[in-house]
Amino acid sequence: MKTLERKYSKTDRIIAKAQFSAWVYLASVLLAALLGGIIAVLWVFMPKINEAAGKAILTDAIMRWVLLGAGIAVLISFLMQALSLYSKELIVTEDKIVYRSGLLSVQNTIIPIMEIRIIEAHQTLLQRIFNMGTISIISDAEKPYKIKGVKAAERFTRRVMKQAAISKQEYESRRVQLQLAGYSHKRK
Repeated sequence: MKTLERKYSKTDRIIAKAQFSAWVYLASVLLAALLGGIIAVLWVFMPKINEAAGKAILTDAIMRWVLLGAGIAVLISFLMQALSLYSKELIVTEDKIVYRSGLLSVQNTIIPIMEIRIIEAHQTLLQRIFNMGTISIISDAEKPYKIKGVKAAERFTRRVMKQAAISKQEYESRRVQLQLAGYSHKRK
């Protein structure tokens, strides 16, 4: 999360930073368990499978290659999850929410705090157990903006709405001051 912090800490005060949950690795663990279980069953029943086929379809050499392929698939899944986790940043400044995602092709999204109508945290049962969720930001834009895998999503949404209330209150106070200044200027 260093890119956005470096960029915005020079010009804006960073109010909050979201963290993304490392439980995304659970998908790689489940994939490893599933593939390992299937390969173990095949290896155990290899003599019966070969006997039913009438010839040696599955040999120890083939099963080693299958095991190597499964290991590579799990490793690739793990690396993709790691890149996905570490290529996302989400910060809140006094007047905007900034979301950055991507490694080679980077997407930056800036949502002005004043335009936010609603921010929601969605959590499934599993996400509640692991204290993570999906944030939906509903603003003046046409469709909600969703950010997945945010750690402590509910707490983060409360922080954003608190900052939105502060920003709207400051804006209203400045507007009233300008109106009063304009009114007193007209009277003179």
